Order: sequence, then structure tokens, then C-alpha cells
Amino acid sequence: MKILLIGLGSAGQRHMRNLKRILGGEAEFIAYRVRKLERVFDDNLNIIEGQRIAEMYHVREFDNLEKALEEKPDIAVISNPNSMHIDCAIKIAKHGIDIFMEKPVSNRMDGIDELGRIIEENRIILYVGFQMRMHPCITRLKQDIENGAIGKVVSVDCHMGELLTEMHKYEDYRVMNESRADMGGGVVLCQIHEIDYLYWIFGTPTEIYAVGNKYSDLQIDVEDSVSSLWRYGNEKSYSITLHQDFLQTPPVRKCRVIGTKGQIAIDLLSNKYSLLQKGIITEENFQDFLRNDMFIKEMEIFLDYVKTRNSQMLSLEDGVGSLRIALAIKKSMNERTSVRL
Repeated sequence: MKILLIGLGSAGQRHMRNLKRILGGEAEFIAYRVRKLERVFDDNLNIIEGQRIAEMYHVREFDNLEKALEEKPDIAVISNPNSMHIDCAIKIAKHGIDIFMEKPVSNRMDGIDELGRIIEENRIILYVGFQMRMHPCITRLKQDIENGAIGKVVSVDCHMGELLTEMHKYEDYRVMNESRADMGGGVVLCQIHEIDYLYWIFGTPTEIYAVGNKYSDLQIDVEDSVSSLWRYGNEKSYSITLHQDFLQTPPVRKCRVIGTKGQIAIDLLSNKYSLLQKGIITEENFQDFLRNDMFIKEMEIFLDYVKTRNSQMLSLEDGVGSLRIALAIKKSMNERTSVRL
């Protein structure tokens, strides 16, 4: 299988390593690269000194996308900045090549309808990489809610925070994609995982109201803290509160769901799951779970879709569902008004 990689930063290299693990010697890599930074990462985002990407991964590099596409790759992995996803995907889709696209789909809706039309015409698979759906706490949460373990949902409180300057210790935070509006940065889009799994479990809200801005002294031109309220149904239905920030250390990633018959609490960093029913707490620690397991699983699902031509999860349409909510949060924050979806 010949694989085209668009971007070979930490995300692109992780996907390449995992494809090697899954496919072994059957994988041949080519890459379209612009910045061509020579940083080789391991699974924990540590830099491996004295290595060059081309030699480490045996990948042939191109500085022109059309030239790379002339090599007729079987699949493409898009992991360049958010603002560049759609333009690259359209060019690749026109060649009938199946696509794995890093989250989010984009930082705007421009070009998405055109991409969807080309995908349908060429009958290709496009999978969006929201790996948090593979986290055992989240899959268990979705299962228990659907099975009525805590009765009717009353409210959801979700909280994530991580200090921007500690996210990529190998580079100046001011040049990171997360820090730049022109690259599709900001905490809403770059930490869209919570938005996606809430959308996956609870669906699209009726209305959103958000408050946020760049509150810190960080030298960035994007929002670093946002709190949003999602309303579902009429005034008698439930709501979700979501907080996202680039400011907290140590990082936090938690969610609590309250129902009429109990509640569920998850901690995605310690991999702990807690279910309260009738005054009894049942806890589960997924101690053997490794972060890279999520990335392996999502790539295995994508490759299975490529083989079977069956795409039921995290298609372009599914990925756009999360993007619409994220853009509604940003619109509400910027215009200081509620946004209906």
C-alpha cells in the first residue's frame, strides 16, 4: 500500500509509525512537505536526536502536491494545519484517493460542500481522526447512557484545560498552529475533542451561548479560554456546560453526567470511570490503556473501511457535525449572542 502523508509534524509521524505497525513491510511512504523541519518524534512527543525523517521512516519527499499525486498513492493522511485541510482534501479526492483527515475538518465551512460532492462522485472513503471516541471511558459512557444506567439525562458538565506553553516543549509556543488564527488555531478548534464526543453521545444542541476571549498574557492572536452552554430541546430538556482553556497546569480532562437515577464521572487523563447508582459507586480504572491505543484503533478502522468500502463512523458528514458546533461556539463568543443550530 502506497501512502501519501500531507505534513510530517508530530501528528503525521505518529500516523506513519502506526501504519508501519499495522501494515509492516506492506507500507510504502511518500510525503508532501512544506516547512520540512527535521524533528523526529517518538510516541511521547520526545525528539529523537541525530535522526532525519527521510532516513528514519524511509519516506520519499515532495515539495509539490501534484507531483506526489502522480505517484498514485492508495491512501492519503492529511495532518497539516487546520486551515489547509479542505484545499488539500479536494485535490486528493479528485484523484479518487481515500483520505484519513486529522481533526477538525477545517476552521470554516468554505469548500466542504464541494469536497462532499467530489467524495460522492468518486465514491471514496474520508475518515476524520477524532481518536477520543476510542477512549475506553468515552465508549463506556456512551454505552451506559444509551442503556439507561442513570435514567434520563439532566445535565452534563465537561471541563478541559492544558497550558499552551507546555503542549509542545520542543518549539516556541508562539509559532505553533494552536496559537495562530491563520492556521485555524484557538482552544475551541484545537481542543475540539470534547465537542466531538459530546456531539457523538448527545447529538446537535438546539442553541449555544458562549463567553470567551484571549484572557492571558500569552503572545497569541486566538482565544485561550471559552465556556459554552448547550441547550437541548425546549426549556424542560437538559443542558451541557463545556469549558476549554489553554491555561491550566497540570492539565485536566473530565466530564460528569447527572441523570434521574444516578451519575457518571470520567477522567480521561487518569483513565478512571465512576458510576453512581442507588447510592453505590462502581469504579473502573483502565490501567492497561495507552494513549497511542486510540490512534492505532482509529487507523485500523479507516483501513478496514478502505478495504470493505464501508464507512459508518467519522465520515465527512460526521466530522462536519462537530465543526458546526465549534463554529457556533466561536460565533456566539465573538458576537455575544446565542446561536441556534
